[in-house]
Amino acid sequence: MDHWGPDFLGAGFEQRALGDRTTAWGTLVRHDARPPAAGSRVPALVYVHGWSDYYFNTELARFASDRGWRFYALDLPEHGRSLRPGGRPGFVPSADHYLASIGAAIDAVREEGEGSVILMGHSTGGLAVALEAQRRPERLAGVVLSSPWLAPYGGRTAGAMLEWALGPHAGTQPERIIPLPPRGHYWRAIARQAGGEWDLREDLRPRAAFPVRVGWLHGVLAAQRELAAGPRIALPALLLASTRSDTGLMWREHMRSRDAVLAIAPMRRAAAAVCASLDEVLVDGGLHDVLLSAPAVRREAYTRLGGWLDVVAGRTDAVGP
Repeated sequence: MDHWGPDFLGAGFEQRALGDRTTAWGTLVRHDARPPAAGSRVPALVYVHGWSDYYFNTELARFASDRGWRFYALDLPEHGRSLRPGGRPGFVPSADHYLASIGAAIDAVREEGEGSVILMGHSTGGLAVALEAQRRPERLAGVVLSSPWLAPYGGRTAGAMLEWALGPHAGTQPERIIPLPPRGHYWRAIARQAGGEWDLREDLRPRAAFPVRVGWLHGVLAAQRELAAGPRIALPALLLASTRSDTGLMWREHMRSRDAVLAIAPMRRAAAAVCASLDEVLVDGGLHDVLLSAPAVRREAYTRLGGWLDVVAGRTDAVGP
């Protein structure tokens, strides 16, 4: 399915379903698609959202396009634009399904023009992007890990125990829902309805996230274990994250300027362990997605991110942010 059609984000945005009649690998969104000049090599930034999310940050697309980059975003299967009637929202059963979707997106981007490809993944999308870079580094020029979920809550031992406990059920009851208390802190920090800045579609991204299913969580833990086992990612990698976090169960107003989903210290340790060439952009006041933070925080993040992207892509003619 290679037809591009209008996207609900409005002028300059188009979307295309990835896959065929039997296999759906998500939905690819592109921005400001102008054909590259003959013989030119225009780098592409491909964004992958986190779990229970979808692509909506038009500011990120315009940032990339204004610098002369091609921009694409992937809505994974059972997320956002790829939700299907009667489907299982948020359920991606294994890392292989994530990577098949990412691979299809990279293939589609390459069909549209030459130039280096940099993957940018947020949270669980950051885990998938890191795994793609570990398995198939020859397809990429670098990776941006935006507040990536690279390590289990509680550390590697706790993750191994939980993966072992879930294993039998993941094989027989992968769609079984794990009863967990709802946590809408991140939604509260970013949604305009709750005092944030962003208009979110609740039919695509619920306030308290999709149900956590046994097969999905088991797949995430297995992917984290595979990533930690190596080899280390040899590509240039950037960790983009806040400087502070608070992952408590109770809402606190300072969560509007901290990562309220993942702890920063173990995230940094995990990123340093799996990446052989890692740079960090840590921004004070950043949210779980730094690029959804307050305007001043975003400006700093975009300035530093843009400089890193252009260096990795070998750009000397880049337009400033």
